Amino acid sequence: MNTLLAHEVPLYGRERELALIRELLEHGRGGGAVVLSVEGMPGIGKTRLLTEAADLARRLGYVPPRGPHGHGARTHRPAAALTGRRVGSPSPGPRLVIVDDPRAAPGRPPVPARAVGPRGRSGTGRDVWLIAHRPGEAPPLPAALLAHPAVRTERLSLGPLARTDTHRLAHDVLGAPPARSLSSLVDRAGGHPRLVIDLLTGLREENGVRLSGGEVELLTERLPARLSSRVRETLERYSPVCRQLLCVAAVLGDEVVYGDLALMTRTSVSALLPTLEEVYATGAVRNVGTRAVFQSPLLRRLIAESVPASVRLALEQEAAALRPAHRAQQHPAPARPAPPAADRPARRGELSERQRGLVALVAEGLTNQQIASRLALSPHTVNYHLRKLFKLYGVSSRIDLLRAARSN
Repeated sequence: MNTLLAHEVPLYGRERELALIRELLEHGRGGGAVVLSVEGMPGIGKTRLLTEAADLARRLGYVPPRGPHGHGARTHRPAAALTGRRVGSPSPGPRLVIVDDPRAAPGRPPVPARAVGPRGRSGTGRDVWLIAHRPGEAPPLPAALLAHPAVRTERLSLGPLARTDTHRLAHDVLGAPPARSLSSLVDRAGGHPRLVIDLLTGLREENGVRLSGGEVELLTERLPARLSSRVRETLERYSPVCRQLLCVAAVLGDEVVYGDLALMTRTSVSALLPTLEEVYATGAVRNVGTRAVFQSPLLRRLIAESVPASVRLALEQEAAALRPAHRAQQHPAPARPAPPAADRPARRGELSERQRGLVALVAEGLTNQQIASRLALSPHTVNYHLRKLFKLYGVSSRIDLLRAARSN
């Protein structure tokens, strides 16, 4: 396969963001001072966007400095500064300062404070600041600079890529379009570019894919080691309580009711609020009503698999035991006549052979993708049959399904 390295892959799906950056660089050339904060979860593409901004700045006349903080046009992490003095010109030119998520790289020098004078000019000329940071964090700049009326401030929030852009990215990394089974796995990355790149690069390195009939086929259910390592390294950057809550939530499923999280951590939802703030700041989950929903099913699986298998099983069993006991205690069921047969939860003897086999595979802890591979079905078909089982048993999760199947 003819493949590209990660830094060689074109930047897809960020046309609006690049248009704003170009406008701000033009504003800086005209004498204005600018602060642009670029917010996004780890791996969503902040560094890639800043690298593209540095290249654009050079084309517009911003010149890189000599010294320890000067970087080439294709640097992976263009932190510190592109400071401008046009070659052969005695007058100072515009200056671009790039700070790439200081928390993501320990030991990086702090952002230098600069006093902003009249008309938004600093002591070293016209400044355009591009600052990358994580969700929920303030840009690491002096408050006086951010509050100065002559400084134009803008904010970009980088979200997931659209499906079309994700598949264009996959095509470039692989050198050929992904086949249906691999496309389904790519979709589970939820538009997260770093996950897609590490997934496909790792599968290629471990011979987990092959080119056949002009498409790249998936050959394994196992996720590559480089992807698992990346997620573990990212988790290490969070506080222990944040990691704990993320891991428990990931073991429970793609969507988790806050009440279940409180049960599993032996606390209340209100007591979880400070930790939930940090969890949201990771960008891995979003709040949807009474639930925490993972942005990427693939990331959720990777976080869950970072927990030892024996601990995962114990957590699943604990959740299965706590949920019905808690609900029975809070809401004792009133006596009522037996429901009609059509509305009654299914009994084991009423299941088809395929449904019983599906329940057995769920009990093994397999994902929809793994079950699909085992049964030679599509993941969508597996999901359809699982939903039918949920409806038959009157449940809404895999754990409740297993508990209901065992009790019947």
